[in-house]
Amino acid sequence: MKLSRILILFICFLKAASFLYADKLDDELFLLKVADAKRCGWDTVPAFRHRCKVEQGKALRAVLLDAGRQDSVLHALYRESVERYSAKGWVKLEEIVRLLPQRATRNEVGQVCRQMDSVYVSLQGGMPFEIYLEQGCEAQWCPSVALLREFSCRLDTMRKGTYTKPFLSPLGVHIIKLVDRKPAISYEEASPFLEIYLDRLGEKNPALNRSRYMQWQHGERKDVAVERCLTEVKNCMLAAWWDVRHPLPDVSDENELKHFFEANKKAYAWEFPHYKGAVVLCKDKKSASRIRKCLKKVPMEQMEEVFRMWQAEHPEVDAVIQVGLFQIGKNPYIDKLAFKCGEMPHDPRYPYAIVVGKRLKKGPENYTDVYGQVKKDFVRILKMRQLEELRTRIGK
Repeated sequence: MKLSRILILFICFLKAASFLYADKLDDELFLLKVADAKRCGWDTVPAFRHRCKVEQGKALRAVLLDAGRQDSVLHALYRESVERYSAKGWVKLEEIVRLLPQRATRNEVGQVCRQMDSVYVSLQGGMPFEIYLEQGCEAQWCPSVALLREFSCRLDTMRKGTYTKPFLSPLGVHIIKLVDRKPAISYEEASPFLEIYLDRLGEKNPALNRSRYMQWQHGERKDVAVERCLTEVKNCMLAAWWDVRHPLPDVSDENELKHFFEANKKAYAWEFPHYKGAVVLCKDKKSASRIRKCLKKVPMEQMEEVFRMWQAEHPEVDAVIQVGLFQIGKNPYIDKLAFKCGEMPHDPRYPYAIVVGKRLKKGPENYTDVYGQVKKDFVRILKMRQLEELRTRIGK
């Protein structure tokens, strides 16, 4: 049997069995990655062990805290905060910051200050503030009284939407932007700040499950939930390290996906015919004819954009468009106009309908017609190659 034929049969099998076996493949691959990472001794590397300890501490939060008790504590803190922080109110800030070592030299401070001066000049020249924010760092509400003096003294004279010049604090050099200011905020808005406050209490956190916390602190791992949490974090980090060192080929490479699709085209044959193109609804026959002429030789991927441009040039024409890959039986306009079956819907707003495109009876023309499935199958085969390599390296 030829290799191409084997691949086609294999792809067909994958499509039928992917739902049943996807988790099984990923689970085995994950375990083998962890085993290989341990074999290489990555779990003994100081940088890994330090990062692992940090991540384990974050993950243990869900195990070490009593969720019901924490919710009660947070609501109590919020009720106290309404009275405690009402005088100065709450602020929402965005911050550009360059942190400094605790014992930074004069040269280090000067270098960071010059960097922040350059950022400030860019902001003054029109550069968006968001460009310099750390990824995933969202503005959160904070009571004014909880801020460093270097922050609060500047906020007193700031208007919403304005930002400061660079300034120095015990932590580093900052530029802050006042996003909003309120005398009081809702519980939902205050929760992130209150949760951080509880975390900083450490073992004094009233929501803490003390027995589990003490076991973790003293290295005792008799608690099943604590042991499972620590192990899962460590294994996930080992697998992630393995992925960094053994990355899959670029699955977004168009040439790779196109080649894969062409080699396995028969595996993507459809049970029912499809129509590739557009349905256009409009008010009169003349408009329909003009739109058909405009879209006749346009690839499906560009139809909507070309239609919008044409519509902008002819605002007197009232029409709507739907572009896609339509299976027979899924769109009544396609069924009637392209496949000559079913009944044409009657829409008094748009009494005229046309279709522009082509019928595809046997299967997709190119990989973009079934991009999601092609990419999924391609990734799966790459993973299976990894699996076989790991099985060989480690032993089943």
